[in-house]
Amino acid sequence: MAPRLHRHRRKDHQMTFLLRDYHGHTYELTNPQEAGRRFDEQIEAIMPHGGCGQTLTIGTADQPALRIDIDIDIDRAALRWLPDGTYPSTSPPTLPSPSTSHPIPAWVEIPADLARVTAATARAAVIEYATTGQRPTNLDWRHEQHSSS
Repeated sequence: MAPRLHRHRRKDHQMTFLLRDYHGHTYELTNPQEAGRRFDEQIEAIMPHGGCGQTLTIGTADQPALRIDIDIDIDRAALRWLPDGTYPSTSPPTLPSPSTSHPIPAWVEIPADLARVTAATARAAVIEYATTGQRPTNLDWRHEQHSSS
């Protein structure tokens, strides 16, 4: 029997998911639409460092499952599935690959090769997770090494 990677099932009972920002604010996500609305609100907020980049997590009260490091100014996000440490494997063909790291937020450097998805793809992953409680299927997740530019 294959090991279970996470315990976030919504079929038997309704789980309450929380979105947390890097300031420590917590928002209860009552449904997938609320997840999308809160995600949009957070990624568009101007942070004290002057940009929109920030880190979000989504999961249950005791265990975040999905981490999103995002900066809409460059339309880039790095996603990580925390229960098993996987990242999306490739960027969409239309997304240029930057040669340097980007500040998301200003004091957290995210290697450019991990900032692979657009804000829209990250949003879709958040909504899918809030809907199913499972790792989003809109991406190909893999364990891999990244370069440290």
